[in-house]
Amino acid sequence: MRSVALGLACVACGSAAQDAPDAADANADVAIETGADGAIDSGPDIDTIQWQTGASMGYGVAFKDTENPIGDGIFVGYGGYGAKLFESELWVTALYRASLHARGVRWVWAVQGPSDPDYTQNEIGNSKIAAAMIPLVVGKPLVVIAAHSSGAFVAQELLEQLASGADPTGVTKDLVVYFALDGGGGTTQTAIDRTKSTWWVSSHDGTTQSANYGAMTTLAATYAAKGGFFDNDATGSGCDPGADWCIHDTLINTRPHDPTNLDVPDDYSDFAGRPVCTSYFDAKL
Repeated sequence: MRSVALGLACVACGSAAQDAPDAADANADVAIETGADGAIDSGPDIDTIQWQTGASMGYGVAFKDTENPIGDGIFVGYGGYGAKLFESELWVTALYRASLHARGVRWVWAVQGPSDPDYTQNEIGNSKIAAAMIPLVVGKPLVVIAAHSSGAFVAQELLEQLASGADPTGVTKDLVVYFALDGGGGTTQTAIDRTKSTWWVSSHDGTTQSANYGAMTTLAATYAAKGGFFDNDATGSGCDPGADWCIHDTLINTRPHDPTNLDVPDDYSDFAGRPVCTSYFDAKL
């Protein structure tokens, strides 16, 4: 059952296609190199590595091996309705710089928003993400999925696939930490039970709650055994009182561009003086 419809129309698009990742790389040991002064090598700058897209990655999907020597963690970021692929890439890049690199995440996916708020077309290439992810899970790495707005419907499709045959040996079971960022609901108990933890995240500034606060509290209660509810404090967001869709975007951008409403193109792509939101990572990872 799809229980929440989320708004803002925008046409989804992709990036230039690249070659598929070499699955053999997944089995290589991650070496942390040090320089002459003993400092830990942090790896290449993420922007020097191209996103890989195209049919081999799946529709609406971009992948990058950041070559992070600190760890072999995995992250998948799902943009909400209206988020183009390059905008989701910019959001995931900002998350990597602000938090994921230091947490040892190496392999990252960015996923554009669905073509409609309820994700009725099921068009995103989640099966390609699952197939590429499984060989990369060696040992017990950090595996994080974050989905904003209606991107939660898309993320939950991946969780359902992993629970119903896409992960036949169960390598992702009890590893995935899932964050639904003021998103939708309607996944299965089985899919949630396979996660390490699941968090239903809302946001507030003063007395104004984000647009899907009610859905997040309800879903947190439904799946409380695996996590629960987290309410981000967006004090100082610049959103007008009562502007719940502006607060909705504070889970992407701590100072949204439109104080009266959400602004997907700008909030996903411009973080200059407007830091990306990582509070839910800080609280629950």
